[in-house]
Amino acid sequence: MAITLQVLEQRLAAIEREIVDLKAQFARSHHVVSHGARLLQDAQAQHAAATTAWQAISARLGIQGQPIGAKQFRQRLAAAGMSPDDNAFSREIIAMREE
Repeated sequence: MAITLQVLEQRLAAIEREIVDLKAQFARSHHVVSHGARLLQDAQAQHAAATTAWQAISARLGIQGQPIGAKQFRQRLAAAGMSPDDNAFSREIIAMREE
């Protein structure tokens, strides 16, 4: 079966469209990667200031000690006789909103 010039032109046009699409996708992904790297760099540069601010807030609020995980928090709630699945706090917030 012979391939006509018209078929070759159609195939070439399809390949060219595919290349244009791939270049556009690459440009978008490269922008996302460079933006992400810039955000990470900014976060690292601001880490010391954020740590200092958190320490000041903790001192002002009287927060002491190391943070505990959710599992340990739930255990402490249960030991104090509270259900960790109780949503009383959420209900109070909802009630305050409705006032």
